[in-house]
Amino acid sequence: MPKIISRNFGAVEFSPGEQFVFPNGLPGFPCETDFLPVEVPDQLPLVYLQSLRTSDLCFVAAPVNCVVEDYQLCADAEDLTLIDLGPDNARGPQTLCLALLCFAEDGRATANLRAPLIVNLRNRRGVQAIRNDDRYAFRFPLQAAGGGSACS
Repeated sequence: MPKIISRNFGAVEFSPGEQFVFPNGLPGFPCETDFLPVEVPDQLPLVYLQSLRTSDLCFVAAPVNCVVEDYQLCADAEDLTLIDLGPDNARGPQTLCLALLCFAEDGRATANLRAPLIVNLRNRRGVQAIRNDDRYAFRFPLQAAGGGSACS
């Protein structure tokens, strides 16, 4: 069984095929294509995306509907084709849509709702879909704990 040594989680074993593959990498990280989703039960709905290439690289994400309950996904056909999704099934149960989170030194947290990660759960392929509109912010402020998210 493959294993990654993570700065955040220590040694993590995983089965081949568990990772999410981003064929084009992520903006700013073009060589980072394989990420292992790690869930810590007492920190749900957070999802940690641990790079399988760089042990010190780990993104924190949350399902977009936990940030904005009625989030409206908008992805172009090229992004959906890259991960083998069509426009009609981009919002179905086979699709995971995550917002990357950012934590400031003062403790404030924001979610990037303008460029969510879309993952086709059938083939585990993903893409960061950058919206062409300004409906959602790159730095959407998260509520403080106890504020009542859609996933609580």
